[in-house]
Amino acid sequence: MHQPTAPEKAAMSDRTKAPPPVLPRRPASPGAEATATPLDNLSLFRPLTAQVRADLAAGMKKRVCAPGEVIFVEGDPGDAMYLIEEGYVSIYVTHHAMGVDVDVSSLGKGEAFGEMALVTGEGRKASARALEQTTLWVLHRELFFRIAHAGPQAGNNVAATLARRLDQVNRTQKVVFGTLQGASMTPELVDAVPLVLCLRHKMVPVQTAAGVLTVACVDPQNRVGLDEILGLLRGMDLKVMAVAEEDFTRFMSAQDLAARVRQMESETVNYAALARGSISYLETDDDKIKQIEQAADVGELLDQVLFEGIDRGASDIHLEPERSTLAVRYRVDGRLMVRAGHIPINAHPAFVSRLKVLAGIDIGERRLPQDGRISLKIHDKSYDLRVATVNTKYGEKLVMRILDPSSLQADLASLILADKVFVAVRDLFYHPNGLVLVTGPTGSGKSTTLYASLVERRSPEVSIVTIEDPIEYTMEGITQVQVNEAIGLGFPDVMRTFMRQDPNVILVGETRDAATAKLACSAALTGHLVISSFHTNDAISAIERMRAMGLDNYLIADSLRGVINQRLVRRNCIACRVETDFGEVVGQNLMRAGISATAHTKYFKGTGCGVCRGEGFKGRAGIYELLVVTPGVKDAIARGAAAHDIRAMATKEGSYVNLARYAGFVLGEGLTIPSEVMRILPKVDG
Repeated sequence: MHQPTAPEKAAMSDRTKAPPPVLPRRPASPGAEATATPLDNLSLFRPLTAQVRADLAAGMKKRVCAPGEVIFVEGDPGDAMYLIEEGYVSIYVTHHAMGVDVDVSSLGKGEAFGEMALVTGEGRKASARALEQTTLWVLHRELFFRIAHAGPQAGNNVAATLARRLDQVNRTQKVVFGTLQGASMTPELVDAVPLVLCLRHKMVPVQTAAGVLTVACVDPQNRVGLDEILGLLRGMDLKVMAVAEEDFTRFMSAQDLAARVRQMESETVNYAALARGSISYLETDDDKIKQIEQAADVGELLDQVLFEGIDRGASDIHLEPERSTLAVRYRVDGRLMVRAGHIPINAHPAFVSRLKVLAGIDIGERRLPQDGRISLKIHDKSYDLRVATVNTKYGEKLVMRILDPSSLQADLASLILADKVFVAVRDLFYHPNGLVLVTGPTGSGKSTTLYASLVERRSPEVSIVTIEDPIEYTMEGITQVQVNEAIGLGFPDVMRTFMRQDPNVILVGETRDAATAKLACSAALTGHLVISSFHTNDAISAIERMRAMGLDNYLIADSLRGVINQRLVRRNCIACRVETDFGEVVGQNLMRAGISATAHTKYFKGTGCGVCRGEGFKGRAGIYELLVVTPGVKDAIARGAAAHDIRAMATKEGSYVNLARYAGFVLGEGLTIPSEVMRILPKVDG
């Protein structure tokens, strides 16, 4: 009888032991390759062979979650991990006593979650819910440990993933629960973070220590507010402290930070008496007006709203129907302010009807957006209102842009206060030919600069034409054309016509497309000065944008003369402006933004008075970035140099001024406060 050898005995002994876990196998035809699986795109499982990944996928379950559906909650057993095939998932923790949810992370397609509790064997430490319709693959505990057995490297990857995730949470989240009782806000933080921002987002910075900023938040998931604060206080790590809303309200009241806002809101001017008989409307249909005169109170109330908006120096008036009221908001110095006093919603139809008649808008059309214009006089001073309507859930919303023709008297010297920048910009607008672009986001004052350039050049010897949509101001001695896309009269069509009419200066209200951009460059090369606005966030990006539109580098280099990028900041009220020391934190943040400052640099701030209605601000000032195309810059553009190389060349040749440098000048002149310039400066300013 055959006696088993030592190796055979060992093999027999092994067979008596428990067999290793067997992975579920997909039925496959001979020679067939493993098909693609949800695991293929996850670094966690890449060390496994394609066949093993396919076998694992066969044992996984698919789950589709509706928006807002909770996947698991804190304390649930960690019996599975999840892979996201499509959609987004929020991981959050809850402070049950306060009823506050704190977002830990948001995960998307290809990411995994839930493995932490699955590995430790403890209950879930956080909750998860779908942010939108989400498709998940569920990997249960038994199958998960088979992975580690099938590929030890996968187990090492799991450990590394957990370590990275814990480190990320510890470094970037820093969310704690606390109270503001007994806390205080240092004066330098009050100066660094505007009161309006704190009240709007219900969050307030309460402490800085060792480079860490502690922000108390009613809603710690409000990333917009946190990003705004970090934009003002740069180079700091963030610690978020979740607090109850009642706690926040008590703190703000105790600090008396909101006192000025309450005072401004309660401050009343008898606009009803001031407006009565002060407004006269021009170019209106008196018969139609009489048809709606039965609501006489509405006429008086509308006059009061318009008078108040113009008296406050608003640029826009918003009439917004809500469930029970007609809200009125004024945009003053770039910020929306709610009008004191409620207008009942039942007055809304009469308000809309009266405004439509005054603006020459179809009173019967309520579904489609419409545009119109109102001309009026207040104490013999003329104003134009550009009216735009849109239908909303509760009725038509109307926004009126207030156009003051007297603002056309502003010239470049009154807008650009730095002498060297003013001279350079003025020279650009006096070029006999070429393209000059004025860039910046909506509401940055581009139109004002464009019109000021026309005022600078207007004379009987110069032919100036404009292409606008819409025409905001009527200017004597200038040919203005309104585009009308509905009849095929767009910017390119008018441009082609003007190029045959021998103008010296062509203003293109906005360069929106490649056709307009190419025509503008062609006109600039054939003896015309072309001035246009462009939507980019900085001066150098205008070149990149033109390239993206398909313009050749040589065409841009030969035609472009310069780019003016601008922002607006609120200007200190001259009547109550005082010299002040903003402290070390503000000084450090200015330095990080590229503005030369020390802890004891003296700046100015408005303390609030009757002239500025307690705001401390009156009017706005421009912050400018300037790029002048010198020979070196022209060569860089022509050879297709990258944006940073163009900036470096312009800086070397002294033809570039960045926003931070100009902002430092404005601060030094006492025109605004540090938080205003920090708000508009990019986080990285070359």
